Amino acid sequence: MSKSIGKGTIVLIVSGLICKLLGAFFRLPLTSILGIEGIGVFQMVMSVYSFVLVLTSGGVATALSKFVSQARARGDFAKIKSLIRVAIFYSILFGVLGGGVLFLLAKPIALLQGAAGGRLAYELMILLIPLGGVIAALRGVFQGYENMTPTAISQILEQVFKFALGLGLSFVLGKRGAEAGVFGAFLGIAIGEVAAIIFLAISMKVKTSFPVAGEKSERGIFLKAVVPLSLGAAVLPFVSAVDSFVVSARLAVAGFAPQVATALFGLQTGVVGAILNFPLIISTSISVAMLPAVSYMEAQLSAESEKAIAKALKIMWFVLLPIVFGLCCICRPLYQLVYPSLDLAMLDYAVNLTYFGAASVVISALMQFFVALLQAKGKFGYCMASYVLGGVLKIACAYVLCALPSINIYGVVIGNIALSGTVCIMALIKNKRKISVEFFDLALPLLASTAMTMCIALFTSKIVLSPIMQIVCSVIIGGVLYGFLTYPILAEFISQMWHKLKAKSGGTNQTQ
Repeated sequence: MSKSIGKGTIVLIVSGLICKLLGAFFRLPLTSILGIEGIGVFQMVMSVYSFVLVLTSGGVATALSKFVSQARARGDFAKIKSLIRVAIFYSILFGVLGGGVLFLLAKPIALLQGAAGGRLAYELMILLIPLGGVIAALRGVFQGYENMTPTAISQILEQVFKFALGLGLSFVLGKRGAEAGVFGAFLGIAIGEVAAIIFLAISMKVKTSFPVAGEKSERGIFLKAVVPLSLGAAVLPFVSAVDSFVVSARLAVAGFAPQVATALFGLQTGVVGAILNFPLIISTSISVAMLPAVSYMEAQLSAESEKAIAKALKIMWFVLLPIVFGLCCICRPLYQLVYPSLDLAMLDYAVNLTYFGAASVVISALMQFFVALLQAKGKFGYCMASYVLGGVLKIACAYVLCALPSINIYGVVIGNIALSGTVCIMALIKNKRKISVEFFDLALPLLASTAMTMCIALFTSKIVLSPIMQIVCSVIIGGVLYGFLTYPILAEFISQMWHKLKAKSGGTNQTQ
């Protein structure tokens, strides 16, 4: 079963990397099309959209992933068919309700945010929110079968359409003004969701079949899980939505002009956030792949779950740390290369936000991992309570600290750390299972990443290079040095992979 975690993780990481790259490439020309204030409006609308989408369907994929995997372990395939029907029905129902609220309140919400240019995009949510819910339901079924490929392909399809049509429509419609340009970007996202649904529906028709006999309604068990899951998952986008209302106003209290406050918010969420969320592909992929596998093993009362969990944590830590530290090393030339329109003051803000945000990324990765373990055990209500407490602390930090001239936009980063740290600690307290990972396997990657960072900093301070060459040289130096310093762990990984490939090859030869 640990093989399925590894395979699913790799598939999701590859798709996540592709999607993140497309997303980064999407924001670069979109910023040029809309301008720095326009991208700020786009991010404000996106934060509210993300919140409502997660609120209406955020727990659907997770709930289906857990229950479908358990039903598979028990051979109850009729239950899976009922779960799918219930999930799609409630995703559409709640999606129409959530999207309808945004449609009716589009103008007041946009004015309250100080982003009047977002009105048309909010009206489009009556279509976007239900489509997103259906996608979540279809993906949850495949994840429950521990088949991450349809999820990965559908994610890439969404991003391709978003990149091509979102930019094209934003450029064409943007000639009529920023409001039309933002609407064009979200219209491209909507078309991408339709393409993803078509692909997932065809894949499900081809790859899955369920018996009709013995079917029964699973409405109660589904709602009992999906409600706390969705409410808990909605805390993060809700807090981001609150930030879109609060941060700019509190920065104004700190003495920043309205245009500068909006630009700083766009910088933190749209520029720095896009870069810092990149390493979370690793933890997100491992968590998504791990949840159905652990649920399946525990439904069969298998003793292999603890070994699989420990191995997953060890791999996540080993891969995550050098990426986070490495981004801190190359962030300045990276921003200069990807966002050449940033002036020196904004560039300094971006670099410093990246440094402070690195700690938040590492803690958030651990939070995702341990929350996934609690969800596999069915502790949905506790997870929701943890997110609520962390969200309250984050909002308090943003409200108080962003108004202080000496802290300003960095209050958002401090709030992120408070949220993820709180949830991580509460998850560790509640999680009673034993995770056997040696101290050496945790300490060595941390020490190696620190040494790698110091060497890259020394190199870049002594030699003046162009941004692209500085990035290339830093990646090469960091990769070689990290591999050398962590050779004992790396050699163990390579050895395990070699033995698995050899055993698989030997099994195939014997079959032939």
